[in-house]
Amino acid sequence: MPAQSGRIHILPSRILLATDLTDLKQILPEGVDYALRCKAAIKLIHVLSDLSAPDPGRVVPDDGENARQRAEKILEEAAKKTREAGVKCTWVVRSGPVTPAIVRMVKEWRADRVMVGSHGPRKFRQEILGSIAQSIFREIDIPVLAIGHAARRGMQPSMQRRILLATALDRQSRSIAESAVRFARIHHAELTMLHVIPEIAEAHPSAIRIRSYAESRFKEILSSIAGEIPPVSCMVETGSVVGTILRIAGQGRFDLIILAGVSGASFRTDIMPGTAYGVICGAPCPVLVLNEEAYRRSTRLPAA
Repeated sequence: MPAQSGRIHILPSRILLATDLTDLKQILPEGVDYALRCKAAIKLIHVLSDLSAPDPGRVVPDDGENARQRAEKILEEAAKKTREAGVKCTWVVRSGPVTPAIVRMVKEWRADRVMVGSHGPRKFRQEILGSIAQSIFREIDIPVLAIGHAARRGMQPSMQRRILLATALDRQSRSIAESAVRFARIHHAELTMLHVIPEIAEAHPSAIRIRSYAESRFKEILSSIAGEIPPVSCMVETGSVVGTILRIAGQGRFDLIILAGVSGASFRTDIMPGTAYGVICGAPCPVLVLNEEAYRRSTRLPAA
């Protein structure tokens, strides 16, 4: 079922995969695997930048009709491979500034997940996160799955999947945790919920009380979730937020990181790099970013 206002889809049915054409080798296999698990359709979108207007998101130079024909050929080949893998796939080429075109397509196609990615650290930092993903995270109120340059391919389907939920334990944490639990249950995965206490608080006289509160908050959240709960563990760590999330993700060989309680402010250029920015750049696996504003508007969860 397509996305609707006020709903966060744990199991997407329509995945919009935004590509600059150079990242398809990395991101498309992840998209196909994800779509097969979710029984979802994929639409590939590539945006040809308008040379008459400055666009920091321009990656592939636009030389008019030749660029469009090249893009159409690459997308059709990618769509064909995707369909051969058993996933319904279409594609579209749009022109203009990248982010507005993606936002419009999300609304037109009623997508309930967006995928973005990149193949190299320099390009990922300067192009995707530097100009496009910031706006996508801020302007789109559906989850965004980001495939960073450091991401490895996930575990084999026959093996137990592992999901890391990094949460701020704020007022949205209960609904987010409930979504993550149901997400883990649907994907037959183990779930680890992580809260990081900033290292500046470690030497504070109330540090023990802060840790105790976080641990009790986890217990409270889990006890309030109805239905069957998959294997869930909780961790409270102290240190650099980004560094700690990446360390835990690497040590635990997680297949997915869910970043919760992330607001648009996390991607403002005047406070970069933010938590989400740093995690996506160095994550050893895909990162699912949940927009905090979307959770504020969410009134109910889709049926499992």
